[in-house]
Amino acid sequence: MDFSIFIPTIEIGPPYVGPMAGLRRYAYSLVQSLANQGIDIYVATTTKLSSDDELLNRENIHFYYLPEQISARGAYSTLTHFYAKNHRSFSKQAFDVYTELSSEVDIALIHATEVAASYFAKAKKRNQIKIPLVVSVHGAVTIGNFKSRMWVKRPYSRLLRRIVKHCDNIVTTSVSLLEKIKRLSKSMKEKVIIVPHSLNCKTFSQIPKLEDLESFRDKYDVDQGKSIVLMQGPYINRKSQHKVVQFFPEILKRNAKIIFLVVGDGPLLSKIKEDVVNLGIEDSVIITGYIDDKELLLAFHISAVLLYPAEEGSFGTPLIEAMASGLPVIAVDKPPMNEMIPPNCDWLYPANDEVTLVDKILGIIKNKEKIQEVAFKSQKHALKNFDYPVVGKNLLKAYTKIIKESK
Repeated sequence: MDFSIFIPTIEIGPPYVGPMAGLRRYAYSLVQSLANQGIDIYVATTTKLSSDDELLNRENIHFYYLPEQISARGAYSTLTHFYAKNHRSFSKQAFDVYTELSSEVDIALIHATEVAASYFAKAKKRNQIKIPLVVSVHGAVTIGNFKSRMWVKRPYSRLLRRIVKHCDNIVTTSVSLLEKIKRLSKSMKEKVIIVPHSLNCKTFSQIPKLEDLESFRDKYDVDQGKSIVLMQGPYINRKSQHKVVQFFPEILKRNAKIIFLVVGDGPLLSKIKEDVVNLGIEDSVIITGYIDDKELLLAFHISAVLLYPAEEGSFGTPLIEAMASGLPVIAVDKPPMNEMIPPNCDWLYPANDEVTLVDKILGIIKNKEKIQEVAFKSQKHALKNFDYPVVGKNLLKAYTKIIKESK
């Protein structure tokens, strides 16, 4: 192996449900993208991957499990998810693991996710750590803290500012996310590395077996003669799916041969169900609830378009999944969503603009052949920019430069 890195991250891997879903997904994609890059990876986390997860069979990836600080298992109302004290507690425990490990292994770099870097930043300030400290600022938690009055009363946001002040580099998926960090110094802005979120895009690009697609349709009673508009969870406020449900009747009024396929779970799914009934469109909406990755792949491949109405976000995983599947997407014209869509794709609309949203959905369904040409280009865009090996190589290049400069 070229060198070893240490990754402290509070949660990692499936299930991607709950307030910490973004954190788990980011940490998992980070490790996956580095898995084949010829480096040893040591991960300190609070959650265990399922016994059949392929990462557990990698000789170069080593997991150290710490006591659970917070739980993301459906407890959406539990405010302790974002308590800074939980992150500080985890960070101290992860630092103890690093201290013991570093006496046996030559660790070259620490890459922590968000506030998991808390204790490491303190040690860096005291000159107790001689190797580079890289911190991921990736979105969901950061956005929630700076935008919500509930969270800014808590010390989380101040803690994040202190951390980036004492780290060597910041890795983020979008410059727009860094704008959420107030008073970020000019010197730190110069140390920002833009690395997009990664997925196994090749898996989504593969066309499923016909019998599997038919089985999925039968299971959820999806009419093959109708065009499917797909909407994916988690269903939470900042994703704004509950808002666009109000636009569904107008779409159906102009094209009755459309079905809305609502997949995934979340605290606002009950509101969506209620609105569907109140709007009298039950016959045109299929709500599956949580589905696994295999079924999600099938959902992408039977759909005509993905509707992604999030008005703020971190890395828009469904956008990448859809593009990798060759599926057109409709998204809000705000960063980072508009940074992910390839150029010359007329798939963006202004937030809350019902007329434009409806027109774009109907336009995609009406002009399938023309849209497929653009969708093919977006598929190539996803494979070129967001696939695990591509992002992994970019990260490795960045790590190598950071380590070289630190010496």
